Amino acid sequence: MPEINPSADKMRAMLTETLDRLRKANEEYFALLEKGLSSSPLPIADQAKQFCHFMQRNVTATFDLGDKLVQAKDMQDALKTQSEFFQDQMRALTDQAKNMGETAMKAASGMFGHKS
Repeated sequence: MPEINPSADKMRAMLTETLDRLRKANEEYFALLEKGLSSSPLPIADQAKQFCHFMQRNVTATFDLGDKLVQAKDMQDALKTQSEFFQDQMRALTDQAKNMGETAMKAASGMFGHKS
């Protein structure tokens, strides 16, 4: 029968184990996705790979947040960690949106650029 009131250390250990399993499954998923996109004949495969790279970076950052929250000493530490994560994510998302916009503009100019 499971323990009704597990200690904080046991909870941390269980959460860490769960995060590790989820991280491994995530890595396998993105490896399969990358493999599928690498063999894709679609003209937008390169853009899709870039988008998947951004998704993978964001998911990895979320797992890293989970690791840090599991190790938080108290609520103030957890809130500080969450705030730093949010700020980092906003910067990353801004950069990603800029990169995707530039990629889209290059693709559009290539499609409508030169006519012989």
